[in-house]
Amino acid sequence: MKKLLCVVALVGMLGAPVAASAQTVLGPVAAFHDDLDFGIGAFVEIPVPSLAPGLAIVPSFVYYFPDGFDAWEINGDATYAFQVSEDTPVLPFALAGLNILNVGAEGVDSDTEIGLNLGGGIGFRAESVQPFVGAKFELQDGTGFVIFGGVGFTVGG
Repeated sequence: MKKLLCVVALVGMLGAPVAASAQTVLGPVAAFHDDLDFGIGAFVEIPVPSLAPGLAIVPSFVYYFPDGFDAWEINGDATYAFQVSEDTPVLPFALAGLNILNVGAEGVDSDTEIGLNLGGGIGFRAESVQPFVGAKFELQDGTGFVIFGGVGFTVGG
């Protein structure tokens, strides 16, 4: 049942914000958490240039596949893409935001923690897709380290 709810949340995240901006970007993300192993999920990037050029709100969901228990996280990050020249092949970014991590096992109460995300990465210039890689620290009861990457697709006009 938990896996079904995660899939429903993932589909909702992909479909709901499409009309929010003409330059909204969405796509899959893969992650490796130092405590939770490999995970997959999705993200949506919603630019907010009215606040600052290069600023975006990026909600994401990742479901991890550790041995013996379930784990998932919801992130609400703000990213800032640093301004670089048009001919530079990489686009550096910084991120900060909130993280909700849920860990549980069958027959055991789950544990939910709220923490902070701090990190950054680089995006790559490409014609029709927007690949990226990055790393972040999740500051909760214990600090976690996550390496992530994905591919974004622009939706809208």
